Amino acid sequence: MPRDIPVGNGTLLITFDEDYCLRDIYYPFVGDENHSDGHSFRFGIWVDGMFDWVKRDWNVSLDYAYEMLMTQVTASNDRLGISLHCHDMVDYKENIYVKKIFLKNLANREREVRLFFHHDYHILENPTGDTAYYDPDEKAIIHYKENRYFLMSGMRHGRQGIDQYATGVKEFHGMEGTWKDAEDGRLEGNPIAQGSVDSCLSFSITASPESEQTIYYWIAAGKDYAEVSRLNKMIMGHGAEHFIRRTGNYWSAWVNKEKTYFAGFPTKIIELY
Repeated sequence: MPRDIPVGNGTLLITFDEDYCLRDIYYPFVGDENHSDGHSFRFGIWVDGMFDWVKRDWNVSLDYAYEMLMTQVTASNDRLGISLHCHDMVDYKENIYVKKIFLKNLANREREVRLFFHHDYHILENPTGDTAYYDPDEKAIIHYKENRYFLMSGMRHGRQGIDQYATGVKEFHGMEGTWKDAEDGRLEGNPIAQGSVDSCLSFSITASPESEQTIYYWIAAGKDYAEVSRLNKMIMGHGAEHFIRRTGNYWSAWVNKEKTYFAGFPTKIIELY
């Protein structure tokens, strides 16, 4: 079915639904091997003992950044006193998806805010036979099956790593998965699960009154552990912002090169293109 604001590079394609849930992960063939099989990867916030997953009852706006294959998403929740401004992109060259989050504390007091990222992989479009585990060397959660590997990690305050994590069983004997574990703001820390599995990770930040914080989250896709480890180390070496900047520049240059074919047309016509 149609999705909102897809981003990709021809090998890795990420799509979102109208709730701003990641819904499709195609790799390494766009249109084949959907490793989420259409299931929701949730994104949630905990603050002041309250929790909510970002969804349509938030004030959500989905769009693209100007002249770039990069999302520009805003979401706010008055009950939580939180607003988000997010950019999602897939690097134009490497199989790396990055989400950049500007989180604003709308309250006039300092608060601890926890961001939760849930992963509901169905690798090779099948939920059975997957493995999910926390890798302390990579400071990441990794899901894999056969020759498909996905590594999830992130950074805040200039520091890579995960504050909480959990892996668990889903879709088996009525088990719903680790996303339910997240809703009390705490993850149990189970380091490995096999079979029909999911995972959740979280980052904690201290948000000053009416201030804005920046958080990065990423997924690296590869055909073996060495590949996703290499990509993770690339992100740590260059910084996530490096990949956002170079991909933005790539797509902006591509769009403006194409616009030269419409030289002499009215500006409104060119902007439609």
